[in-house]
Amino acid sequence: MAAHDRTATKGCRQAFGVHGIVDATTFLNGGSRRLQTCPFVLELSQIPGNHSMKALYINQLSGNPERLQRGNNQTIMGAKIFEWSLLCALLEYGTYDTYFAPGVTDQKKDELVADGLEAHSIRRLVPIPLGSPLPVKDSDQVVLAIAGRELNILATLRQKLQRYEAPICGFIHSISYARIAVALLQQCFAGLTESDLLFCSSRAGMKTIDVYIEEISRLLPPELHYPARRALVPLGVEVPTVDQKASRTLRQRLNVEQGCSIALYFGRLSQTSKCDLGPLFVALSQLLGRGNSLHMVVAGDDTQTKEAPRLQMLASELGCYKNVTIWPNPSAADKHLLYSGADIFVSPSDNIQETYGLTVAEAMAYGLPAVVSDWDGYRDLVKDGENGFLIPSIFPPSIETLRLCDSTTSMLEEDALAQSTAIDVAILSDRLEKLTLDQTLRRQMGHAAKQYVEEHCSWRVVVKRYEELWEESLQIARAVNSDHKASNKLLDLSLEKSFGHYATAKRSHECKCFITAEGREWLRRPARFYFLCQLSAIPYPRKFADMLCEISDRPGLSVAKMVESFLNGSAPCSVAEAHWTLARLFKYGLVTDKQDGLAVLTSSASK
Repeated sequence: MAAHDRTATKGCRQAFGVHGIVDATTFLNGGSRRLQTCPFVLELSQIPGNHSMKALYINQLSGNPERLQRGNNQTIMGAKIFEWSLLCALLEYGTYDTYFAPGVTDQKKDELVADGLEAHSIRRLVPIPLGSPLPVKDSDQVVLAIAGRELNILATLRQKLQRYEAPICGFIHSISYARIAVALLQQCFAGLTESDLLFCSSRAGMKTIDVYIEEISRLLPPELHYPARRALVPLGVEVPTVDQKASRTLRQRLNVEQGCSIALYFGRLSQTSKCDLGPLFVALSQLLGRGNSLHMVVAGDDTQTKEAPRLQMLASELGCYKNVTIWPNPSAADKHLLYSGADIFVSPSDNIQETYGLTVAEAMAYGLPAVVSDWDGYRDLVKDGENGFLIPSIFPPSIETLRLCDSTTSMLEEDALAQSTAIDVAILSDRLEKLTLDQTLRRQMGHAAKQYVEEHCSWRVVVKRYEELWEESLQIARAVNSDHKASNKLLDLSLEKSFGHYATAKRSHECKCFITAEGREWLRRPARFYFLCQLSAIPYPRKFADMLCEISDRPGLSVAKMVESFLNGSAPCSVAEAHWTLARLFKYGLVTDKQDGLAVLTSSASK
């Protein structure tokens, strides 16, 4: 090797020595993204290493949807509220040793703190670059979790990580779509096992999932079935400290007298896809017509449908306008004030997109008696006559002709079904009147409601239940996967088989590697990272430098030998990581396969 090459190589190895590449404050793309090298190493050093570790892999980190709404007027969906609450609860009440998550950059940590996570909770998150193996031993126990129903995503990850004994868990939310059934069919080919879990938040939701699976099974051979277990666990809520001054504060803001009860509806405002509030206003009008006093607050996200003007007009037409306040897009502080200051919670749900009733559980956590439809998950929470009242709900006969399918027609039919589902207005009005007139009954039911949530739905209880079920799954997985083999019920779509014919050729494992003039120039000035991309947090910059130095020292080394040397080096990496790093050097002209003008390629035509 020429003297100037050796000098460059020596400079390169000094620059990328044991102290690492530059430091954690180096920025890419004009300072918009921080390199995640040193933080990753520091976090991993905090993981206990002398005992069998329990780790939870969280597929995605979600922000606080209430904060996002304030920032960009984004619609708040119940599933997003759950994702954020789940993350907070796992970090607050979970007993696992560590919580792995992709995308945990310093910037992301700052965002999570701004969203409301405590700093001590953030420290429990350990970053895992996308595509990298988990830093765990064979004896460690790992559970893979996703906040939605997409178990197939984690099944694919499990195959890539070759952690076949790692159980997978996911959660259902709204399930009134044909794509849910199609997703369950897809998951029959995803390599799931009986150690995997699909958490169902209500008995009604679980029954619907079972119906979907039953219908799918009719179309499959007997040996092929949906293997994941279904487990009934309610969505968790925090049990708050109620502001004792809230009632007076809320009454002042609403200009409501002390003797007048306040009923609260809280939920996304949508007549077609959430809840038709017309029957509630009819019930209120009937109650007022009997000489009773009740003020109704209707609050919720209205960024999507702009329902507030229609609701105000409806209240005016029904003669209850003076006793109704429409409160669109309440802030988190508003929400706390409303739950703390109200006397009764009411929700006449009529839509099959509702599966659980998160706002019902939230209201009960504040000690509010709940007057709600006798509807799916609502009836799991509200015990009629004990912590609230259930109001009969009646489907029309036409439901027998409707079919679930992914089409505009089907969506319109579902909307029409909700609009023709009757809530017994007379009983709704009567139950609201009972609670309006009887303060003692309100307090008794409110106390029972809060006690029920504390015992069954508080995040502390729910997270403990998750961990109990994960332990069962780990035991099942150890028995089922004792041979540590991949599932044979896996739809395995090879990218090479599916798309290998797109390119001219595939680089051979025997292809020789030579440094280019640009590569030598980069070794003289190794702080230029123009060839990095968003995935560069996976094989961090030092690996690029080490690989380029190796090629400079050993010209003509084959791709296979180069990858092998990095698998067994002082800082070993995965096969995919080594191939990706080398391919990136080829892509930007720092390395070539040419010597004397020859290229070593495997023609796609000869595959």
